[in-house]
Formats: sequence, structure tokens, C-alpha cells
Amino acid sequence: MAGILIVAESDEDRLRPEFWELLTVGHRLSDSVPGPLRIGLFGWSLGAVAESARRAGASEVHLMEDERLTEPWPEAHTEALAELCSELEPDVVIVPRTVLGSEVAARLSARLGSALVQDAVEIELDGSSLRARRPVFGGAVLATVRATARPWVVVPRPRAFAAAEATPGSLCELIHHRPSLAGELRTQCGARKRHAGNGQDIEQAAVVVAGGAGLGGPEPFDLLREVAGLLGGAVAASRPPCDTGWVDTALQVGLTGKTVAPELYLAVGISGASQHLMGCSSAQVIVAVNNDPAAPIFNVANYGVVGDWREVMPAFRDALKARQKALGGVA
Repeated sequence: MAGILIVAESDEDRLRPEFWELLTVGHRLSDSVPGPLRIGLFGWSLGAVAESARRAGASEVHLMEDERLTEPWPEAHTEALAELCSELEPDVVIVPRTVLGSEVAARLSARLGSALVQDAVEIELDGSSLRARRPVFGGAVLATVRATARPWVVVPRPRAFAAAEATPGSLCELIHHRPSLAGELRTQCGARKRHAGNGQDIEQAAVVVAGGAGLGGPEPFDLLREVAGLLGGAVAASRPPCDTGWVDTALQVGLTGKTVAPELYLAVGISGASQHLMGCSSAQVIVAVNNDPAAPIFNVANYGVVGDWREVMPAFRDALKARQKALGGVA
């Protein structure tokens, strides 16, 4: 075994943003792992995406092409990745923590009888083993895990590592494969349905204003959208507002939602259940507004306001507007 294999996912004609974070992990580990740094790209008609991957600064890009890899079928992607691992025999396989990636990583580790390290925020080689730190108990503490069985299948936590940049003028070798995908696939994907966008992507936003069950209904989210607009940020929510239909489920932050790591996370009417904290604990600054001084959110918040959001948030909005006016329209 030798080298590192990064699994890349694409979204239409571009690499998904998570790829560049995985590339950072790959570069950091490459000094300790002998062998080349490779990229595995799976799909069909991926010419433009493959060219982007060739500029990532890896040694090789392995393009696994098959029409059955067009859709996110975990079974098909696992088969193709297992075939590529059998050929390349990497020491480390780095997989994105997406819906597809998480499923494929678990299946691959079971198929290979290897160690799976999920949600890693720190990763390093320690002699003949891989050591990582990952959040547990809703992000309240970090646990150190040690994996010995190779190849190590690693799923980094989103936004835990800075995104790498493409290497201008550098084109690595592109190697084409046609996976066999032997046997009948037992799972299939139905037709995709696209929903209208809800504004700024909460996973990429520098400022996130999130509302919880304490808001009492969908109407207060209009105020949160106004505040987010003044801050140049995006609106999000904990699970209860999404489950009750107050806001779209695409805005959910937490264990069963999205993971965000903004510069500022403003939590309004959110108690701070461990499942929610799993999705926002990587924020640089957390500010909580809640009328319950014993709310768990205050245990992780950098700043807290104990008070009624009906009084706090309108006053905050007005202060932002006044500041914007004083600065000549610049927030």
C-alpha cells in the first residue's frame, strides 16, 4: 500500500466546495505517507470537472466513468471506489462528509475491513497508526481516536480545515477507468427535483442568523432575514422550525442538517440541544439570545443576551440600520 486517495464529488460542471478542504488534509498528510497524492473522480461526462481536478496539485486524477455513476447511488459508487482502491492500494482514503460520501465511506470500510474515522477535526500519522480528534457529546468535548487497520478511511468534518487553492499552470496526469460494477445494482435513484433557492448558502456564509422554537412561529424569521441582510449573512434554523414547516428544511443546522462554520453565528430562541450544537460548534464566535438563563446554548456561546428576542432583535436591527446610515449605506 502507498499514497493517499481523495474522493472528489462534483455538482454539475464544478467540483463541490468540500473537495478543496479534503485537498488541504491530503497535502498535510502527504509528508507522512509515502507514495503519490491521487484524486478519484466518479461520474459520467466529467470533462470540465476533470480539468479542474487536474489543477489541484495532485500526482494523478483517476476518472471512473460510467452512466450508472451519474446519480448518487451509494451502491454503485462504493463498487467503483472499491475497484479503484484494489488497483491503487492507498494507505489513506479521504472522503467528503456529504450524504453520498458518508454512506460510501461506511460501506467501503466494511468492504475492506479497515478503520473508519468520521468527523475528524485534527488528523495526523502516529507511527503505524492514524490518530484523529473528533467532537462527541454534541461537540461538548473532543475525543482522540487511533486507527490501525489500513487503509484508513477518513471523513473530515466540514469547515474544520481551510480550503486549498488550485495550482495555476499545473496539470497532472489524467487516467481513465471503466469500472465493471459487476452484478445487478439493488438500489436506484428516482428523478431529481430541484427546489427554488432560499438565498445565500448557509454553509458558505460568513454570518449566520439562526432561529429556534423559541420564536414561536414563521413570522419572526422575517425579522431574522432583515438582520441577516444588514450583516451580509444568511438565515438558518434549528430542527423544530424546519419540522413544523416554518422554514425550508434546507436551512436546518445540526446533526441531521448542515454543518456551518461562519465567523459569526447568532442563535435566537435556540436552547442549544447537543444535536444542534454539532452543526454550529465550529463557528468562530457564537452569540446567543434566549430568555432562559439556564439554556445550554450559553455554555458554548462567546457572548450571551438573556432577554426576550421581541425586544432584543428589533433593537439590534435598528442599531444596525443606524450604523449603516452613519457609514453612508455600508453595513
